[in-house]
Amino acid sequence: MRLFFAILFCVLSAPALVAGTLIVDGEGQVSRAPDHAVIELSLREQGRDAGAILLNLRTRLDSVINALKQNGIDEKHIATQRLEVRLDYDYDQKQRASRDYIASTSLRIRQDELSKLATVLDVASALDVDGLSDLRFRYDPTQADYDLALTRAVKAALHKAELIATASGQSLGSIQEIRENGSGGDVVMARMEMSAAPQVKGYIAPENVTISKTITMEIELVDGAAQ
Repeated sequence: MRLFFAILFCVLSAPALVAGTLIVDGEGQVSRAPDHAVIELSLREQGRDAGAILLNLRTRLDSVINALKQNGIDEKHIATQRLEVRLDYDYDQKQRASRDYIASTSLRIRQDELSKLATVLDVASALDVDGLSDLRFRYDPTQADYDLALTRAVKAALHKAELIATASGQSLGSIQEIRENGSGGDVVMARMEMSAAPQVKGYIAPENVTISKTITMEIELVDGAAQ
């Protein structure tokens, strides 16, 4: 009569052998150079008259957009992200009193030519804006990138399974299930205030972007003595 062995490893973050089945995780990564940058500029107005500060903000926003277009930024790569108006309050002796209205907005700029990014940042720093609130380098992954990352994840899981099976005196049987867990591909290069970002000279060297895939694999175990 064939004997079945239930082997359980209760080790945190380690693969588990349960009732003749080995469950392992695998991760595959692909590193690519960024192909574009995303810059976010912020503008802010404060005053007693909500209508007046909104008008001032709109005027400044139009001026910034026109300046960006005049410096070679394609209009389709410039987008207003948000518009917020709120009351600012004074808290004196536990009493709340309204003080000013605060209106704020932001512009999102996509720059595809990274060799010209320093020039774009110099232009932005000279504009009538209150801050460079975000700078990210991004990469638009292709299907081939995702496929390669997934292939590497499967190979990593199989390699791990083979090591565990050999060390425990078992052999691998057929694969019962493969589940894809998720993916990612974004890196943050920098966040800084405009006051801390004077003229930027030369080429900015960004970090590579990592595209990752993770899988969980369930494989049958065959006891060595039963073969």
